[in-house]
Amino acid sequence: MIMKIGIISGSPRQQSQTGRMCRYMAERLGETQKQVRHQLFDLSQIHIPLWDSQQFEEGSLFQQVWSQLSPDLASCDGFVIASPEWAGMVTPHLKNLLLNCAHELAHKPALLTAVSAGMGGAYPIAELRMSGYKNSHIWWLPDHLILRNAADLFLDHDDDISLSLTARIDHLLCWLTNSAQALAPVRASCQDLKTYPFGM
Repeated sequence: MIMKIGIISGSPRQQSQTGRMCRYMAERLGETQKQVRHQLFDLSQIHIPLWDSQQFEEGSLFQQVWSQLSPDLASCDGFVIASPEWAGMVTPHLKNLLLNCAHELAHKPALLTAVSAGMGGAYPIAELRMSGYKNSHIWWLPDHLILRNAADLFLDHDDDISLSLTARIDHLLCWLTNSAQALAPVRASCQDLKTYPFGM
């Protein structure tokens, strides 16, 4: 089965460490799972208007942007979603994306990833597990990934930390793609977003 994994870099900064980590995971996905395609959604390149009532207005700037982005997100079977830690929080740009997803992510598995310049990274994971899934219906995998001291990672691929993290990334990507394959028939059988569009 050919499947597609969306990799969402939640940093709006150009040349961010989050973007670099996402590109590395895309590289690992390409090397370890030949049957899987991927698409990178880099929020430093995609500018989504802030969520407000204009999303319901025909011909609005939001509708113009979203009409191009939505089909690409919807065509993915699973996701890697990565956020840097800004003042202990997820970036507003990533939260804005999740707010606008009505069906694109629904009942699809996602690997949560936090990226920290230091020894942080736990807070974005906790925030997204608590509130990031409700109306998007995304399914977070039980395991997650925290990439600490990100500027030093994967520069020398033979060092012990890089080897250990790469093995962990490969393991989690295997879980992600197999979960995506397993959930596809469940979505086809059970999903009814017309009747139940919102989480409880």
